[in-house]
Amino acid sequence: MKRRAAVLLALALAAACRSGRPPAGAVESPMAALTSTTKEDAMRELLARRAAFAGARSYMRVRATSGEKSQSFRAQLQVDANGRMLLTAYTPVNTSAMRLYADGDRVTLYNDLERTKQEGSAAELAKSVGFFAPSLTPAELALLIVGIPPSASAAQFDVTPAGLARAATGDVVITYDPPRFPPAHVVVERPGQKLEIEHLELVASDAKVAP
Repeated sequence: MKRRAAVLLALALAAACRSGRPPAGAVESPMAALTSTTKEDAMRELLARRAAFAGARSYMRVRATSGEKSQSFRAQLQVDANGRMLLTAYTPVNTSAMRLYADGDRVTLYNDLERTKQEGSAAELAKSVGFFAPSLTPAELALLIVGIPPSASAAQFDVTPAGLARAATGDVVITYDPPRFPPAHVVVERPGQKLEIEHLELVASDAKVAP
């Protein structure tokens, strides 16, 4: 199962679309940089943005490394204020090839090409397909990928006046290069695995992630 899932992700994600897809009817706007002058003020400002968070969407380039194998692909990430997230990969003709949907701790992986799906908790799917942080829901990890701490206690944070520099929870470490908000390059690492993410288009979005 693990090998099959890896092949599925390689085929589906390597053939990602050429441009992001704003959800129909969504109100979107660029994310503003922080105005803080100290790291303490920056953390307070980030937590205030979390409290007011309505959602975000990112079209991104990803390089995933597991052991000695690496894959590069493009993907779109959506996360909303209700604890839901959706990672979508597209075919070259912009139809959906794969969707990874999470609501709280429940995860569903849809293979739209073969019309199959897998369901389970984040921990269960992590055994075959996932890159999940044990102490975070998938949506909370998505928040960190877009540069917003889920809460002050969600991880150990290194902060600069411009934004997050590093977050660590369990065996997962997330670094931001440069350390600023909104982030440009994010690296998510755990033993034997690495995701290198380049945000190509990162916006605030009020779109709800639908089941």
